[in-house]
Amino acid sequence: MKKLMITLGAVAAAAVTFTAQAEETPAKTETAKPEAAEAETTEAEKDESPLFEVALQLDVNSAYVSHNRIFSDTPVAQYDLWMQLNLPENFGWLAVDVWANQELNKRHSSRSRGNGGKQFGGIGEFDYEIVYGNSIGPVNLTASHLWYTYPRCGWGSQKFWTVGAEYDNEFVVPSIKFFWEYAHDNKPDEAFMIDFALSKGFELTEQLSLKLTSKTTLYTSEYAKYISDGALTDTVFGGWDNGISLSYALTDNISLGAHLNYLYKLDHRVRHCPGWDSYSVDSRHGTHDGILYGGVSASLAF
Repeated sequence: MKKLMITLGAVAAAAVTFTAQAEETPAKTETAKPEAAEAETTEAEKDESPLFEVALQLDVNSAYVSHNRIFSDTPVAQYDLWMQLNLPENFGWLAVDVWANQELNKRHSSRSRGNGGKQFGGIGEFDYEIVYGNSIGPVNLTASHLWYTYPRCGWGSQKFWTVGAEYDNEFVVPSIKFFWEYAHDNKPDEAFMIDFALSKGFELTEQLSLKLTSKTTLYTSEYAKYISDGALTDTVFGGWDNGISLSYALTDNISLGAHLNYLYKLDHRVRHCPGWDSYSVDSRHGTHDGILYGGVSASLAF
């Protein structure tokens, strides 16, 4: 434990040197007001946020990369449904998020290797998350329960408790998120991973915005041992994922986006999920330095 705390301290100090790509899970954000306008905020303005918000998003990407690991190096479609309840002032918000990944080269119903069943239309993962969020000044805090499920693996699953923090400011936005995996079908429990991130946004026009992001993930020894199939026995960084994205608001409710990322693998032994036939990645990525990937998105929010 002492060794882990020393490692985490060093990582926290080093995190500011990374630029970071935030998690793709939607987050509650507020548009900054001009200083003069803030002083004149009325009670009516405070109540502008709707009671209930819904966001739908479709992403089509050339690969599926998560937590600095390559889960699929073929085209995927990713679907996200975010439903948020805004609580009374100072009490934050509650949200439910449902996310799915579909490998587009596995849409047909042929038999899948090692599973003996159908390809499930190419859908290899469903994720469910219940999130609570609140803010203390410029610091946005979240806590959640996260459940990953894998239908092509007999609905094997991973369960996490998470806590996260983001410092919202006009320069560079740093964030950190802890994942405690307390239940897993294929490995020992009590494993941790930590995402460190920085991001910088630019408003190019009233409708067009640009964002630079980068992210690294720290895996503690138990997690590192699992994802490396026993090759790693100590705490390790998984990779360094840098990205650039554009978002264009067609209307107040509809927006389009595009992104391009490069994941540099800091350690070749960090792999995807060994032993599970849910993704198309194989050992060829055990020697590659990284992967260039990108995609487009469309979202509807109301």
